[in-house]
Amino acid sequence: MAHHLADLFEHAVDAYGDDRPAVVEGDRRLTYAAFDAEVNRWADALAGLGVGVGDHVGVHLRNGVDCLAVMIAALKLRAVPISINYRYAGPELRYLYEYSDTAVLVFHREFGAAVSGAVAGLERVRHLVVVEDGSGAPVPDGAHDAGDLVAAASPERTRVERSPDDLFLIFTGGTTGKPKGVMWRQEDLWRSLGGGADYHTGEPVPDEFHQSRAGLGGDPMRYLVLMPLIHTSGIMPTFTALFAGGTCYYLPHFRAEEALETIERERIQVAIVAGDAMVRPLVEAMRRTEPDTSSMFMVSSGAALFSPAVKADLLALRPDLMIMDAFGTSEGGYGGLGMVTKADVDSGALFAHHGPRIPRGTTLQLVDDLDEPLPDDSTEVGWIVKSGYLPSGYYKDPDKTAETFREIAGERRCFTGDRGVYDGPETIIMLGRASQVINSGGEKIFAEEVEAALKAVDGVEDAVILGVPDERFGERVGAVVQWSGSPRGFEEIDAALRSSLAGYKIPAAYWVVDEVGRHPSRKTDYGWARRLVADRAPDHDRRSDAGGSDA
Repeated sequence: MAHHLADLFEHAVDAYGDDRPAVVEGDRRLTYAAFDAEVNRWADALAGLGVGVGDHVGVHLRNGVDCLAVMIAALKLRAVPISINYRYAGPELRYLYEYSDTAVLVFHREFGAAVSGAVAGLERVRHLVVVEDGSGAPVPDGAHDAGDLVAAASPERTRVERSPDDLFLIFTGGTTGKPKGVMWRQEDLWRSLGGGADYHTGEPVPDEFHQSRAGLGGDPMRYLVLMPLIHTSGIMPTFTALFAGGTCYYLPHFRAEEALETIERERIQVAIVAGDAMVRPLVEAMRRTEPDTSSMFMVSSGAALFSPAVKADLLALRPDLMIMDAFGTSEGGYGGLGMVTKADVDSGALFAHHGPRIPRGTTLQLVDDLDEPLPDDSTEVGWIVKSGYLPSGYYKDPDKTAETFREIAGERRCFTGDRGVYDGPETIIMLGRASQVINSGGEKIFAEEVEAALKAVDGVEDAVILGVPDERFGERVGAVVQWSGSPRGFEEIDAALRSSLAGYKIPAAYWVVDEVGRHPSRKTDYGWARRLVADRAPDHDRRSDAGGSDA
């Protein structure tokens, strides 16, 4: 048997059968055996449309049973599931369909209009399959009805000899440009992000049945997966949970009150979230409704900023909770886990730095601008590079592959594009993405640092930090802010920030919005923010104040 994601899922099905639930979405509660039958129907239906080894299946779906079933069905056929960002529209959606070589596209009806415009004239997209969602939206002519296809398909497994070399494409979020496909061997992806190796040492698990055996000894773990499945931080924790016999719960739309009701009703133990963008509304809803969340012992976050202030707010409500802040990239896979408890708040350690503290393990290192490794006692800001299980490169982009995957100190490593500094020999403080560094008069400012500090100020619900043009300094710090209630005074905001930031890091201009734009993964949509600041004047600009100072 291969070290293949579809095989690992089938091992869990064989171990748990009808004895425990695998997936839950509203009234749909499927045991492992029942969910496998549903996946097999999808696989048979896709095969009937001509999907075979190496074909690309676009998954343009919100979280739920169908989304996960289509992904696993494609894997069973040795096809490649393509995650489609459901917030894309127009040219960006067409670009992703075309760039990804999507041959069969499965989409929720609500996205019908966007799909119709984006697929027009794309000959490679051979079939469209619409999943009903009650929206009543129009769909393209000739689209197949998923309900009819699946109902007529076989629930039996088709035996396929799979390979650990089978491709899995992970698409970057496109936060700073067009999304790129990252090519992973399935075994390497499993080893890096799916539980196929020890997360701290990199030591491989004994065999491919290790995870399915591990969950036999007790009740299944219950996970509420709020991260979109179309994002690595949603699908890989799902795979890890299912391989070990866990039960995964899904909500098609993230609503804080509904999520808390699910946690209380289903006695959820682990919530998988996207940093501040999800936790802040959860905290506010917890304060209003006081739900019973006592079953939950961990919140696991990835893909988005999880600021110290929001962590502290959550731990104030649930002092016994553990917070797991995962660091990783589409290109580098697993990078490290930062664990935070109430003790870190009480000791002040949580607020020592705005960026997350990531254990280095055996795979993370800092290098200088010449790719020379920094010594463990260095205080210099360096580039974070990752070794271990890595992808083969970028889809259709050998130049970008050579730029990102380099031989450093005799070992192939991923140049993540993140900046960091050592905090002792075993820990890296992550400062932020180099692509979001603001150069203001020669001073390098990390956008994530300022964003974390701004979101800690009372009255700020959400914020995006970016560089804005400035005649004197080249760039200055700009802030797009969303208030949590009534508008705040900008002088009051500045004064609060000066308690933790140097003067040159304080935003020079503010744009106030009703809601900060984010991708489905809850990552910052910098393209949206740049268009906003280019199209309208700021609501407050202290550069226009006489004698305004950055001191």
